[in-house]
Amino acid sequence: MPPSPRSPREGGPPRGPGPWRDPRFVAAGAVALVSLAGILVGAWLWAGGSGTGGRGDVASGFVTPVPAAAPFDRFGEARLSVDGRCVRVLVADTEDRRTRGLQDVRDLGPYAGMLFVFPDDTQRRFTMANTPTPLDIGWYAADGAPVDRTTMAPCPDGTSAACPLYESRGPYRYALETPAGTGGGAIAPCA
Repeated sequence: MPPSPRSPREGGPPRGPGPWRDPRFVAAGAVALVSLAGILVGAWLWAGGSGTGGRGDVASGFVTPVPAAAPFDRFGEARLSVDGRCVRVLVADTEDRRTRGLQDVRDLGPYAGMLFVFPDDTQRRFTMANTPTPLDIGWYAADGAPVDRTTMAPCPDGTSAACPLYESRGPYRYALETPAGTGGGAIAPCA
């Protein structure tokens, strides 16, 4: 009489036929494991991929926007240190907000400017289409260090195709538009 398979209570793995010996069972287990790993990596990337608990630097504490005051209630606002001075800025942190920017704005009211926040480093260009006042723009790395800056001329009646494009000399994560002559220096969270 052949020996009977050992039961798990006797110690050691069971022997004999069973699903763990079936190649289809092993393949299904491998697929499940790879799928789980993919879900975990996707969730980590969606959350910012940096271990900071949020989507990129915005959620990690660089700026945490709250709703802005009227007439800018389509945007967020935050306090930001610009060259060591803590100021209120509008925050454009979605594609729609970044596209709208400061078009048709003549007076920023209590705000020192608008911070454009991108989820990753970029080299996107800016236009002054439908923007009636001259603006300084500073481009900044993810840590707030200056990358480049320039002054942009108004193009109040133009379209994006008809107005000049302004671009940074290198990749950046943030862009800060301020009234011409008022911008400059590094940016950081307010202390």
